[in-house]
Amino acid sequence: MIKLGTFIGFILTLGAAFPCSAASLDELYRDLVRSDNSGYLPLYVKNRNAPEFIFDDSELEQAKEHKPLLPVNSNDLIIDFENHRLQRELEATAQKLRWQQALEAVKHNKVTPVDLHEIETRANQNNPTAVEIYAYMYAKGIGVKPDLIKAFGLYQQADKLGVKNALQNAAQVYKAMSFDQRAQLSPFQD
Repeated sequence: MIKLGTFIGFILTLGAAFPCSAASLDELYRDLVRSDNSGYLPLYVKNRNAPEFIFDDSELEQAKEHKPLLPVNSNDLIIDFENHRLQRELEATAQKLRWQQALEAVKHNKVTPVDLHEIETRANQNNPTAVEIYAYMYAKGIGVKPDLIKAFGLYQQADKLGVKNALQNAAQVYKAMSFDQRAQLSPFQD
């Protein structure tokens, strides 16, 4: 690589011997940089005559032979540019609305199968509020056939999930049970 001082001295010598314009000095510098960089100009030197992109020689050969650089998967060609944030927000809002409707249905003793499914799904996911509501439904017979044994078990589950008064509610359900229902309780239930 030629040092900058040597280059400037060379240019001054050429400039004195052959008077030339600034554009030709610029072209001399570009040729020198291009030769030092194996034909590629660094990013800080804008080459007016070359395209904006630079290919590796092996890439050019493969392009001439029409061979793909990488194996192309048809699934890779599908690009989804949509932002699904709005759709996710709408789904979250719809879930909250369904939950609020299910709670209102339990409150007014008008539980539909859709409301029941919403509560069952959340209770199966160990949502503490849903487990407590589901136990209440079984204890009172709201939307389901009354089952004090199941209500007792759900209140115990709610207690394990940290529901505040679940243990007291389980005790109330236990008091409401008949002797036969108490006998059906598993001896290993907490």
